[in-house]
Amino acid sequence: MNSKRFHLLVLAAIFSLLTLKAQAQVNYAAEVLTMGAGARPLAMGGAFVGAANDATAAYWNPAGLATIDDIEITTMHATQSDLQSYDFANIAFKTDFGSYAFSYLQLGVDGIDITGSNATILGTTQYSDKAELLSGGWRIGDQIAIGATLKVLQTNAYTASAFGIGSDFGILFKPFKELGIGLVGRDITGGSYISWSNTPTNPTQVLQPSVTLGVAYTKEFGKRAEAGNAPVPVSTLSIHVDADTLYAGEALNNYHFGVEYWYRQFVAVRGGFETKGFQFDNDDFTPSAGVGIWAYLFEIDYAYVSNSIGGMNYISLITRL
Repeated sequence: MNSKRFHLLVLAAIFSLLTLKAQAQVNYAAEVLTMGAGARPLAMGGAFVGAANDATAAYWNPAGLATIDDIEITTMHATQSDLQSYDFANIAFKTDFGSYAFSYLQLGVDGIDITGSNATILGTTQYSDKAELLSGGWRIGDQIAIGATLKVLQTNAYTASAFGIGSDFGILFKPFKELGIGLVGRDITGGSYISWSNTPTNPTQVLQPSVTLGVAYTKEFGKRAEAGNAPVPVSTLSIHVDADTLYAGEALNNYHFGVEYWYRQFVAVRGGFETKGFQFDNDDFTPSAGVGIWAYLFEIDYAYVSNSIGGMNYISLITRL
């Protein structure tokens, strides 16, 4: 199945759902929230809840914002064929009363044909899914941080539109320097409700609550040496594992695995995968890989994420001030 046909089917499914006479509790709403943020975490199979140590923590685990220094600005762009595009941008900053971030996510599909009777093409339209996030992270002692995110959700599909609000909460526990344990509850205040307008029935869709547990372990190798204004190890290796209920709503059944290797905190190589349960077929297994370069105030990351309808290329830039 090619990418364009896939997105046409998704759009058709959404419009079919909007004609239901009863309120539907389905997961087609806010697709943008399932896309991830940052080429670095995505190259590691989306296993980042236990680490969450850059500005993209606003998406993965807001408690991780408490670990950032000063100001970080992240931008990311992703493409799949010439139709679908995905963008993420945020700014995170540290204050005397915690760390905060403002984030924007947008998923778009262009060039969708509008057909009339006898399959006549009347024109084209587009589908867009957007989210704005306001996040905060606060330290509770030396080993524990907590965080929260308020989400504003917007969707436009042909003449229909939707609006909703949701919230996430996170905890990050570091019993010692090398180990991070994260827990995130998404939409846990009874679910996030998204109301449609300009449809035959104007239904309300619900994002069901979900939980993600993540563990990250980092090991330094070699004696630290001066590099710029700070001593850095010869190399570091990080192993990340996440488990979540994103797809099932019952039991931990979606898994993320990732590794990251840094050489002198200058160049990184990453790899990982995501799998639903322990199914390793084309529909349920998503491998990924990427690289990163950190030079002075800037980190440039690239990731390739494969899937059954074709891979996506992600590139992001993190600026640390």
